Amino acid sequence: MRSSISASGVSTWLGITEPAIFGVNLKLRFPFYAALIGGGIGAAYATMVQVLSVSQGPCGIIGVICIRPDCMLQFLVSAVIAIVCTFVITLVFAKTIGRKQLATL
Repeated sequence: MRSSISASGVSTWLGITEPAIFGVNLKLRFPFYAALIGGGIGAAYATMVQVLSVSQGPCGIIGVICIRPDCMLQFLVSAVIAIVCTFVITLVFAKTIGRKQLATL
């Protein structure tokens, strides 16, 4: 499990999320829910401050190349918000419901 988590984590930062989703998050469920909630909070902030892009492009951290120059700082702030919220929510879920689930693996 640890090797799957580290390998999928690297690809997730670059926008390829399938290894993390199908290899780790859906097996444990609570990291998937935490990622949904954290991503939603980050997206809500980006929508609130009207982050705009010039075209469709890659997702993840490298998606900054498609963001309008006047919105890049707010995009990075929304990414940090999403990452921090997801991390905190994952820790909370792991302490409450994750222990039972991890014990069964």
